[in-house]
Amino acid sequence: MKEDLNKRLELQRQIALIEESAKKYLDRDALQRLGNLKSAYPEKALQVSALILQNAEAGNLKRMLNDEQLKQLLISLDEPKREFKFTRK
Repeated sequence: MKEDLNKRLELQRQIALIEESAKKYLDRDALQRLGNLKSAYPEKALQVSALILQNAEAGNLKRMLNDEQLKQLLISLDEPKREFKFTRK
């Protein structure tokens, strides 16, 4: 039981570290959008934060991401929607 608590605390600490590190690469508007995303979809916000941090560590980010660039990143992460066609006879 205490071990589970320690694991949860460690996981929360790592999540907070990822989010804080990713925030360094976002401008004010993009940061606000990420905050809104975190309120509605915390898992997706964490995924985006991790992706931003990976790109930054790999040297792929030359400057801060603006809101439009963050939107494009979010669009690229969305799974393609399936279209269904129904035919009536």
